Amino acid sequence: MKLSSGLRTVLFLLFLTTLSIADSAKTYQKGTIKKADASGSLSCDLIDGTNGGAKGYQIGNCADFKGGQVVDYRVSGDKVYIHREDGKESKCPITAELSGNLEPAATNQDVKYEKGTIEGFEVRRDTHIGGGGGGVGGTPSSPVSAWTRHAKVYELHGTDLIYKVDYCGAFQAGQFAPGEVVEYRVNGDRLYIRHGSDKVYNCQLEGTRKPDNAPTGNSAASAVPPTAPTAAAAPSTAKLSITSAPDGADIEVDGNFSGNTPSDLEVPSGDHSITVKKSGYKDWERKMKVAAGSSVHLNAEMEKTAN
Repeated sequence: MKLSSGLRTVLFLLFLTTLSIADSAKTYQKGTIKKADASGSLSCDLIDGTNGGAKGYQIGNCADFKGGQVVDYRVSGDKVYIHREDGKESKCPITAELSGNLEPAATNQDVKYEKGTIEGFEVRRDTHIGGGGGGVGGTPSSPVSAWTRHAKVYELHGTDLIYKVDYCGAFQAGQFAPGEVVEYRVNGDRLYIRHGSDKVYNCQLEGTRKPDNAPTGNSAASAVPPTAPTAAAAPSTAKLSITSAPDGADIEVDGNFSGNTPSDLEVPSGDHSITVKKSGYKDWERKMKVAAGSSVHLNAEMEKTAN
């Protein structure tokens, strides 16, 4: 049946109207791009703007965005869609869901900072042990491996306290010199140091103490030792919650067997390679960076191998 030109025009206009309605129905929310520290990386973190910086996504395809950029985004399935100025959307794959102590956006002008002075630092050697998980089907357990990181532990003389901090930023990118005046703020067990106008380093707060020359107030108070009890040690690991479809797949973290899906694992902060394996399916792998104290959920969609 042939359609008249007038009817074709009406149907075409109806089609355009439907597309317009569907597009307007998309609900966006505010978020802030946090660029990876590694130069040239196409991945970044998208920090949700409605949860106080406690939720976000690690996403790919970030070349068109800048660190600190506020964007409108929506989530559909395993993708984040970021609304661009030209009206189109950038489709970015989600490689991990983030929660916990996420670094706040450097563009947040409502956050109040104080001035402090870096008094010095010492170098601490941290040794981490991994592997050694139980085998599957009676096979031997994986070998135990150990690796060492050296952390600069800084003393920051604040308004009322001296703070001891380390692991400032991914790959310990925050490097400070004795006598350097910085801007800082404390949030729970994290201390944030602002550098310039577009960079905030998320540091692990190890403890606090009163300055040696702090006023005692009265004779009774003078009997109290000048050093205040230190805060509880901040977490140095991240939690990985790993599931797969189908269940019962082997999990390897940095080449070491660590259990079967579904499993909750703790790993040291930093870069890791996660591999999920199951007979009859292709290996599933993700390389990612995790921050201390964060929680990351990974779901491995296994693809069957050809018969």
